[in-house]
Amino acid sequence: MSPAVKRFLEERGARYAVETHAPLISFEDARTILSLDPEKMVKGLTFARPGGFAIVALRAADRADYKKIADALGLRRADLWLADAELVRKELDMEQGGIVPLPIASARVLIDRAVLGLDEIICGTGRNTATLIIERDVWLGVADGEVGDFAKATPATAA
Repeated sequence: MSPAVKRFLEERGARYAVETHAPLISFEDARTILSLDPEKMVKGLTFARPGGFAIVALRAADRADYKKIADALGLRRADLWLADAELVRKELDMEQGGIVPLPIASARVLIDRAVLGLDEIICGTGRNTATLIIERDVWLGVADGEVGDFAKATPATAA
């Protein structure tokens, strides 16, 4: 677990658990490596923006809608880009495969509405060798996020 993430959670008295494991990067890695419910997995996508970062929390299986994210951040779609991994490591103390959607270093947190349907959040800890398990309401209390629709709509299933 990233020291910055651990300090952030402990300073706020948040209850959580951590599971350590082999390094993982993708949702497919997480589904294979972790013994945890993949339906409760939340990914954090980190975007560079003027004045800092934005971390978008999505259910791990969902795809981001970059236009909706750009709109929420007051940017043109052309001005929205994923943050450089080395910069994220340096500024947020997080690495690829371990992004945690928390306002570390004043990052702005956007929460996709579908995440609110989960009772427990399974996400990164800042490191790709440990996973955070935290009750949704505890996480919401410390994430200080803005809720919206940030995932691409899934096609309706044919009847």
